[in-house]
Amino acid sequence: MVMEASLSRPGHVAAPNADPSAPTEIPWTRIDMDLYEVARDGYIAGYVEVVGSVFVALGGTRYDRAVEVAQLLTFHAAVEAVLRRSA
Repeated sequence: MVMEASLSRPGHVAAPNADPSAPTEIPWTRIDMDLYEVARDGYIAGYVEVVGSVFVALGGTRYDRAVEVAQLLTFHAAVEAVLRRSA
């Protein structure tokens, strides 16, 4: 599964119930066909890898040494799992 290209770039998007003038950072960037990098405050927190219909949350700053945090059914839940681990 591939997320829409326009959403896969770092940038800002308004939160659903927030003031439109207060942007929120999109914490992920697509770096390969089935791999997304998750960042917090400009630093890499981990990765989300798409494996079939499962999203694998990986914590760590380097993909080759990242540790599996969780396997989830939605992309956004996997991103949240990576961000929670890095907190």
